[in-house]
Amino acid sequence: MHRVLRSASIAGVLIAFISCRGKQGPEGPQGPPGPAGQNYVRPQNGFIEGVAIGKDQSGTPFRIPFRYTYYAGSPGQALRRGADTLNIEFSREDSLGIGNLSFSFTLRRSTLQASSINMTGTAADISTSPVPTFRIQVVPPLPPASYPGTSQTISNIQLRGDTLITGEFRFIRPSYTPPPIPVPGIDFSAIANAHPDTVTGRFEVRLVPIISYGRTR
Repeated sequence: MHRVLRSASIAGVLIAFISCRGKQGPEGPQGPPGPAGQNYVRPQNGFIEGVAIGKDQSGTPFRIPFRYTYYAGSPGQALRRGADTLNIEFSREDSLGIGNLSFSFTLRRSTLQASSINMTGTAADISTSPVPTFRIQVVPPLPPASYPGTSQTISNIQLRGDTLITGEFRFIRPSYTPPPIPVPGIDFSAIANAHPDTVTGRFEVRLVPIISYGRTR
């Protein structure tokens, strides 16, 4: 009985409180705008530019010009390996992140000759729609399948100190017809190419010089 009376009393108080509330007043004026956020600006440093030229498997020609200036993380590194050797690494991409190209190679400072060259990336022309692309990937020779492999060269290198490097590059994916008899362990779909393709261009980038004192043994 006491519980019923107590519940009824609480309900009465709530009803009285709700009924005594006045009408909602007008909405107040809008407050001042908050501070503007910082706009993210993607870093740029130098450029990699060139053109990919070839034909697709049906024989239709393509020409894909590109120019990349953006980078993520490091703008590039020049790691000293002794008094005359640098290990160079850098990459650039377009504003949409569709096209990109990365380089790594060993450079002799006395001769300005590059070796152990590796180029990977995608040539893309984002000024057209749909965006045409061409995959750049080093494929080594495959003697069992008589595949000569892709070729990649870097020439006319100029180095100012250990920071600013310029040069020209060439990548060739040769034409190749797989043998009629399959070769175990070889995926011919990755290397079959009815027509040769070529990517040529030049670069100019500023690198971060690095010297390592870590022991490798």
